[in-house]
Amino acid sequence: MSAVQQTPPPPPPAPGASFDFLKPFTFAFDDPRWIPKILMGGLFILFSFVIIGVFFVYGYLARLARNVINGVQYPLPEWDDLGEYFGEGAKLFVVGLVYTLPIIVLVGILVVPAMIASGTIDDETIKNFAGMSASCMYCLIFPISLAMALWMPAALLRVVVTGEFKAGFEIGAIWNFIRANAGNYILAFVAWMVARFAAGLGFILLCVGILFTIFWAMLVAGYAFGQVYRLSKVR
Repeated sequence: MSAVQQTPPPPPPAPGASFDFLKPFTFAFDDPRWIPKILMGGLFILFSFVIIGVFFVYGYLARLARNVINGVQYPLPEWDDLGEYFGEGAKLFVVGLVYTLPIIVLVGILVVPAMIASGTIDDETIKNFAGMSASCMYCLIFPISLAMALWMPAALLRVVVTGEFKAGFEIGAIWNFIRANAGNYILAFVAWMVARFAAGLGFILLCVGILFTIFWAMLVAGYAFGQVYRLSKVR
């Protein structure tokens, strides 16, 4: 299979088309082969605990997003090109790692030492100061993490549609896309958050079901943000 090519311009959406908030939650079940596709996705989520599985999942989600953008009737892909999924997924993983690395470093430098000090040093004043420092750092890291969570889907989507690693860091283009589609983008983000919350219900199925509900939540996100791009006039 050849390397991922830039996604061609999708067919224009129907006149008056708007973001369908419910469709990301249900589209997978419209596919006649949704059961084996989601079962396979759950297995790759299991392999994600040793990192390598996440590459295949990210590549699969990239194919899903392009199918949504191109208006494919059943956008849920087959698991038929693992080599391409792995290669593209690894690229997306590295883009995400580059963005999150500063947060990881900040936690390692500021929060972890303060937590260790508060738990190991007997001096009450130092312990209280360390605890307050850790709390302040959390207050700083939380809004940064939230902003990153909002930014990341657009950055990864840009890599998906262009096929270029550097596209994930084209700050101006990413910001223009988010700003021009703010309403739909927020709806997609909310759909993703709702799906992530609902995925926790997988624990009810003897904890094993969480593998498949996590994958389903990722499918919701892939469809939702793909829909934003399809409806967008600014890319």
